[in-house]
Amino acid sequence: MIRVREERILEKIEMRTAKPEDIKELKTLIYETIDVCYSGAYSCEAIDYFKEYNNTESILNDILKGHLLILTCGEEIIGTGTLLGSNIRRIFVKPEYQSMGLGKRIMHELEKEALGEKIRKMDLHASLTAHSFYKDLGYQVQSEEVVQVKNGQNLRYYIMVKNLEIS
Repeated sequence: MIRVREERILEKIEMRTAKPEDIKELKTLIYETIDVCYSGAYSCEAIDYFKEYNNTESILNDILKGHLLILTCGEEIIGTGTLLGSNIRRIFVKPEYQSMGLGKRIMHELEKEALGEKIRKMDLHASLTAHSFYKDLGYQVQSEEVVQVKNGQNLRYYIMVKNLEIS
């Protein structure tokens, strides 16, 4: 029964380039996903840091200067991801749509776009919760980083890279 529901959802999903008028819904998607997915791995201070990093200005910059994709199911934005130069950022899928291959779909499209722009080496910053997702896609840890956030708390993440192959 669950598989049939997923297949019906997958049939309705479309991918398109984000527009400035999508920003409010994109920010809501990102913040809600951070709240749900990061709460077990990070402190409240680190979660606040992630939200500050993913502010309206940063998202708008990605729309205007990068290649920001969104996935929609009907009128609802359910996923997003950005390519800015060789950097992949802001890969988020609403929690209720995760584990359906949508994050991978976004990543493959961004990598395809990078290849079209003659980019051969990708880089990204991976949260603790996303590390294994990127590892499964062939990204390798280049370094582990720590940022001190408010109240003496730390935010740990990974810098990961992948060499793209020309097919």
